[in-house]
Amino acid sequence: MGLGTILLVQLYWMHGSSLIYKISPSDLSYLATNDQSQGGVSTSKLTFDGEETILECELGKSPSYSWPYCGISINLGQSDHQGVNLDKFHTIRLNIDFEQLDSDAEPSLRFYLRNFNEAYSTEGNDYTQKYNGVEFKPGTGQGIIEIPIANLQVMTWWLADNNIPIEHSAPEYTNSTKFELATGSAHHNGQYRMVIKSIEFVGHYISGEKLMLGLLVFWVSLALIYSIVEIRRSHQLILQAHFRQDHLKKLNRSLKEQNVHFAELANRDALTGAMNRHSIREWLDVNFEKEANTAKLLSALYLDIDHFKHVNDQYGHGMGDDILREFTMVVLSALSPSERLVRWGGEEFVVFCPGMELSEAAELAERVRHKVEAHIWVHGDVLTTSIGVASLGNERTNEMLTRADEALYLAKRKGRNQVTISE
Repeated sequence: MGLGTILLVQLYWMHGSSLIYKISPSDLSYLATNDQSQGGVSTSKLTFDGEETILECELGKSPSYSWPYCGISINLGQSDHQGVNLDKFHTIRLNIDFEQLDSDAEPSLRFYLRNFNEAYSTEGNDYTQKYNGVEFKPGTGQGIIEIPIANLQVMTWWLADNNIPIEHSAPEYTNSTKFELATGSAHHNGQYRMVIKSIEFVGHYISGEKLMLGLLVFWVSLALIYSIVEIRRSHQLILQAHFRQDHLKKLNRSLKEQNVHFAELANRDALTGAMNRHSIREWLDVNFEKEANTAKLLSALYLDIDHFKHVNDQYGHGMGDDILREFTMVVLSALSPSERLVRWGGEEFVVFCPGMELSEAAELAERVRHKVEAHIWVHGDVLTTSIGVASLGNERTNEMLTRADEALYLAKRKGRNQVTISE
């Protein structure tokens, strides 16, 4: 059995990631996009050379539109609301050359996976489809770039413009309708050329988590069967009864320790060690969502690391992960044992403060902000955080979090590195 398990794991590592979804102009519809529909004057032209797709465009100034862009939109599904499920895929492989023809600058490229969900999307209104995206610099002649799908984030401007509730603010790929590439957010006027050589999604026929869970269930089931056999033998073999009982106690203790260990892992964010959203939801439901608990005090601090994307772009995602872990430790050092720090997504965190008035929560937020600003960070640069604060009124906790998120958004609009209170 043990050899079979080892063989199964080896086969998984060799072939488990062999699910490939290739995007090609011979199979899907490609469309050149630009800012003319918004009042801009940029132009774009699309040509094909075998399996290669070439976009030539020129960004121009317009008095009626201040954010010129051009790009490519690829329809993945049969309509604007029927896409494909990309949940099984974990990595995107892009082989793209992108350059500004009239400058030596290395331009960046925005990549979006658009998702349609009836909860927030409207048929015929393309802007209501969720923007899951990332911005990067492909350069020229760099070959294949691998982007983990987990690195994609929902664009905050889209969340704000569409008033998306917090339960729908996370990335989604179950109904992906479009694959889009566009010039970066800070591009200058000029001529650009994009050559798409290949686009591939890489995934698992079965995810590693499901495989490990299946093996765990198999071995636990096997252990339980073994326990039953041992109990029956203990009745038949009186002389061995005490030995068998002791054996079963040890086995059950081991299983219990494993179950406790896995339960702890399920309640923690794997990267930072902070609590995850799943674990805090049960705590909120039990303590603050019941009618008998409506009079309890609860405040929330909604934190976002300022300019974190710039840190990732400048120092790499490995350094970004280190900073997220360090940020968690800095914030925890300012909290008491009763206060709960939750990683909400990306570089966003929420601190739940039971029994705390709004004014006390605002003071705590200022202490946290000062600690973050004064801390000497691993990358050597100053790092700051913006914080939105709200207290639970005659409302559900989701509504309190929405107000805290809105206060955070206001703090960032005011210049970042500050605390804003939702009265």
